[in-house]
Amino acid sequence: MLHLSTSSKSLLLLLVLLAASEFLVRGPMRFLRAADFNDFISPYIQSRALVMGMDPYSPEVLAKLWPVEGARRPEFLAKDLADGSLIMKRGIPTAYPLTCLFLLIPLAVLPWPVAHLSWLVITACLTLAAIWSLLSLIGAGVGFIKNDWRSYVFVAFALALAPLHTGFAAGSIVIATVALCGIAVSRGQSGSETIAGILIGIAICLKPQIGLPFFACYLLWRRWRLCGMAAGVVFITAILALARLAISSTPWLQNYRIDNKVLLATGILSDFTERNPIRFSLINLQVLFYALLQHAAAANVLAFAISGTLFVIWLLLMLRNGSKNNDFLLPLSTLAILSLFPVYHRFYDAFLLILPLCWSLREFSGPRNRFARGAFLLMLPFLVPGGSALEQFQASGKVPQAVVESWYWTGIVMPHQIWLLLALSLLLLRSMSEPPSLGLLKSKT
Repeated sequence: MLHLSTSSKSLLLLLVLLAASEFLVRGPMRFLRAADFNDFISPYIQSRALVMGMDPYSPEVLAKLWPVEGARRPEFLAKDLADGSLIMKRGIPTAYPLTCLFLLIPLAVLPWPVAHLSWLVITACLTLAAIWSLLSLIGAGVGFIKNDWRSYVFVAFALALAPLHTGFAAGSIVIATVALCGIAVSRGQSGSETIAGILIGIAICLKPQIGLPFFACYLLWRRWRLCGMAAGVVFITAILALARLAISSTPWLQNYRIDNKVLLATGILSDFTERNPIRFSLINLQVLFYALLQHAAAANVLAFAISGTLFVIWLLLMLRNGSKNNDFLLPLSTLAILSLFPVYHRFYDAFLLILPLCWSLREFSGPRNRFARGAFLLMLPFLVPGGSALEQFQASGKVPQAVVESWYWTGIVMPHQIWLLLALSLLLLRSMSEPPSLGLLKSKT
């Protein structure tokens, strides 16, 4: 390990402090100012409805239980409820599964101001715990290694990720879910399969789209104890949630189906066409292909086809490598990125980049260094909220109309984050395709 000079440590420490300051300002502080309406308030209310034995997916129940202390009632609530457009326009009540709402019960029984602050503390603790846990996968030591520049860069880069800031500011459950998966990966590698399985199970309960790819990886590796614990957590949580509504004889399934249908079919927030003014804050492939083809059906077909092809390639590489490949972090990171492509994902879901970031720094001078360094460069643009910033820049009229209407602007510049994720996935797949023995041979020559 290269010994760092005092001046180098000071500069790296300054980098960490600057990243931490940016994180605090753009993440937690913005969430504290958004107590009236954020991504967490709807799951909080829906969890309260579950406690009371009411339908958590009913717009009328959501409006009825809206907190009266610590948050002003949004002006749009009554209007959108009256014309039946609340789900379509605002995405509330959310379509989070009953398992998620059940796990939020400890917060749902608290008054909104207390729950709002508590969620911030919980998310922050999980995020910092994930960063600390993943540090052990970069070097040979445990936690932060003072003489390893990669420790400083990883902490600074992770804290400076724009998806993390956006997710924190919105109070998104995604950030806590990704953090749980990060901790689980570290615990699973250290042999704590029971803890890792429980954490993966909780992640699946909170956000199945995030947790299931990790479960699939461990299932292919035949980590039966870990997978059994995860499945057990999901099963028990689901049974308890269903039992609560069964006891009160509450019909909920029809509204849950409607919520999902509206979100994925007619909802504005998930729409990847011009109908959604913030569509470039989405990172699924449909946004990219619609920008190129201007045809919604073709964009969907192409997105599913490309995603399916990449998943098959990943699976074949996993089966080929089997137990010969000790680089567990590479296939996990690759699948995490691939999971963002086929269905609705917002920008803050790209906090999953924390995994390929960890891998790239670990391999920066290793057998796959050319792939690792390329991956690191591809992730650098995610230090800024590119799509959202460009949308605001365009909306302000600062971009000439001729540029806005050009194929280059709509097909390359605006969806640049998706292009980067696609390139990153291909690079990671290419790295997976290289035999470990060949990589070791190249590193010695």
